[in-house]
Amino acid sequence: MLAEGLVLFSEVIMSAYPILIKAVPTNLWTQIVSRFLVYSVTASSAIVATGNSKQFSNISWQTMAGAGLLNLAHISVSYKAFADLSPGNAMAIFYTYPIWNIIGAWFLLGEVIPLASMPWILLALIGMFLVAHPEKGSILDLEKPVGTLCALLAALTETAIYFYFKLMKEKEGGFKGLLELYGGAGLWMLPAVVAGMLGAKPGGLEIPKVDLSWKVWLPMILFNTFIGFTGYSMRVTAIPLISTAVFSMLSFFGVVAAYVFGYLFNGEKPTAMGALGALMITVANVVLLSK
Repeated sequence: MLAEGLVLFSEVIMSAYPILIKAVPTNLWTQIVSRFLVYSVTASSAIVATGNSKQFSNISWQTMAGAGLLNLAHISVSYKAFADLSPGNAMAIFYTYPIWNIIGAWFLLGEVIPLASMPWILLALIGMFLVAHPEKGSILDLEKPVGTLCALLAALTETAIYFYFKLMKEKEGGFKGLLELYGGAGLWMLPAVVAGMLGAKPGGLEIPKVDLSWKVWLPMILFNTFIGFTGYSMRVTAIPLISTAVFSMLSFFGVVAAYVFGYLFNGEKPTAMGALGALMITVANVVLLSK
């Protein structure tokens, strides 16, 4: 149950992460740069601290470039989706990724989902939609097709990142995988960061400057290290240890936790529909984990 506990705890603390990090008064560009920088430095430090320094020589530049590009694409489409769509619609589409995980595991790994588990998986999925509570009559907001497409791509790239760690050998994933994922993304972003700081406008594109104020960086370093990186590390550590179905169902707790933190930090009043959805997700997970 240790691996299951890691996933559950990571989902809870990472749900608070976006709320806390958005409280830092700076531009989005600085937020993204700080995340990539802190994760890369922390992952490198963790590799050294755990006595696995030899892993640095095993890092492939091709793998780092590919993983970094995947991560950049994921974060870009995620921000675009949540910027264009209502939170409920964006969340409802994005949180289809556990289902894509299960489909992918069937094709790539031959994992079979027991028929007895299917009703509980469906119950958790319905519960997620109730918590997300899309504002439109349909999840697919046809008035904003780009945002809708980005939300779907965010779900699919989240699944791709899952299999990036799932297909790794256990000893090769973890901190090394995080360094490739975030260090690679940071390398892709570096030219844009330099151009922004110099005030250059490549192709007429204005790139924001990175805010260098310590009043901004201190909380970002703390949040990114102790909440973001810690939560992500727990998640990727658990991925090779449990089945895709269990991991995916536990991921729905992220929706429940976001719902609770929205009430605690933003004063968002819980609804009967949301409470019912949270209960459905909880019941489904308890049953599946007890099997």
